[in-house]
Amino acid sequence: MTLSRLLVAALLCAFALPATAGAAKKSNSSSPLTSAAAVGARYWGAVPCQGRIKVLAKQPLAAGVARDTDAWVTFDTPLGANNLAAPASTYTNCTIAFARWRWRTPASMREDWDMLCATMTHELGHLLGHTHDLVPGSVMAPVFTDFSSVPQLCKANRPRAARSARRSR
Repeated sequence: MTLSRLLVAALLCAFALPATAGAAKKSNSSSPLTSAAAVGARYWGAVPCQGRIKVLAKQPLAAGVARDTDAWVTFDTPLGANNLAAPASTYTNCTIAFARWRWRTPASMREDWDMLCATMTHELGHLLGHTHDLVPGSVMAPVFTDFSSVPQLCKANRPRAARSARRSR
């Protein structure tokens, strides 16, 4: 099995995704969050947190998080909570949380795929120990102000709804 297939298999088994109220239950493999996580893992060539990551959608903003934040990570390290100075291999209790105001439904996630995928890739980068990067176009930029930070892998793996939405822009 190739590295990317192993990464995707590990992610599909590891992510805890909440069911959308009123939606028919589907396998996690069709979830935009799971798809974005698989793309992010392929981008980095690694699965953070020994593959044990909780991904939560529609979350209230955490204390101390800016009001316009789309997503954030939390994790424990031997040096304390959320301490990027600790080796990434020591991170436990890893969570990626997506704010409730940005992507409310799977349909909105597919329609805004480029930003969802870039954001997931960015947050996975933090769980791999990467800090913010001020280089223009970096996926680790602290804020995405345009589409220049969207990895090519995200663009190449757009769901159908996102492909047709991008063509109409």
